[in-house]
Amino acid sequence: MNHLFNSYTKTLGKQNQLFAYLILFASILLTTGCSEQPSDINFEYQARLANTLESPVAKHIELKNIALNKPKTLVTQTKQQVSILQLAQLNSCALSTLIAEHNSQLGKVATPATDLIYQIEFIKAAPACLQTLDKKSNSYQQIKVALEQKQAQLAAYFAQFLYASAEIKNSWQLTHYELNTNLNGLVETELALKNLTTIQKQINTKQYQQIKTHHIYKSLEQLNRFNFNQALITAVRKQTQLNNLTTQYLADIELKSLCNPIKNKKQAQIISNVFKKYYLEQLQPYQAQLTGALERLMPYYQTLWLENSLVDKAVAPLLQPNQPSNLLTSLKKSAKTHVIWWQKFYKTCEISPI
Repeated sequence: MNHLFNSYTKTLGKQNQLFAYLILFASILLTTGCSEQPSDINFEYQARLANTLESPVAKHIELKNIALNKPKTLVTQTKQQVSILQLAQLNSCALSTLIAEHNSQLGKVATPATDLIYQIEFIKAAPACLQTLDKKSNSYQQIKVALEQKQAQLAAYFAQFLYASAEIKNSWQLTHYELNTNLNGLVETELALKNLTTIQKQINTKQYQQIKTHHIYKSLEQLNRFNFNQALITAVRKQTQLNNLTTQYLADIELKSLCNPIKNKKQAQIISNVFKKYYLEQLQPYQAQLTGALERLMPYYQTLWLENSLVDKAVAPLLQPNQPSNLLTSLKKSAKTHVIWWQKFYKTCEISPI
């Protein structure tokens, strides 16, 4: 009998333990699923101000995706060029293997990265191959013409690679994922962009032999894994817009009435507490992190998108240093303008911000 009782209590204990784990797991899921996003803090900040001041905040306009001006497709290789390359399949140079592999893929959809890598590797391998051929031969002349053509078009191929690769072009599209304060993926993204800008500079300076084409796939893999550029640019645009909206709302508040000593400044003290709780303690540190991340990546964005043969009219104003719409400038200005209003508030109301 005791044996049965002990067995029952052990079973019951395991069931209780399992139940406890299930409760804990459910709690984690609920906590994760309902975690507050940075923009939610902005909205709560606005709602608290509006509730205290008894005046609604204007509804924010939904941000839109940045429409890139897709460049014209590069000149498609003709049948004559393909046949020329086929003639170049000689065992005397490494170019033959590259051409054979490329020809085996004809008719299949090539990725922008694959296409760019082929152009680069052809340019790298062709000079050594030419040295093994008779300059009067058709093969020599055909490879020489193909080499010159690819060198002339390589910068345009790289520009098309930017516009056609989802891992890069999607940087300018909005995402529902909001970057958190951990900034996970910043280091990896910075390295990926550094590798791509290095390749771009090597193309522009004709340092073809120094180009490490394996960095292209590796960089795209990192950009796709973390999706950091898209999340960062989305967050910066959102925070800038919400800062401006809140500041515009506050600018319509009559400070003399709000700070009237007869009213005992109770209302003013309440919104001061709202400012400290939501902006100073949460939004300002978050926006400072966004600013820091953007300062690190902005030079790479500018190099990739402003120093290529197809500068995009939609992206350029967001990156050009002297433009008021520059992402970094806009975020900093929106934060500064917002804080300046509060400085005026504290001075007028004679309330300590501490």
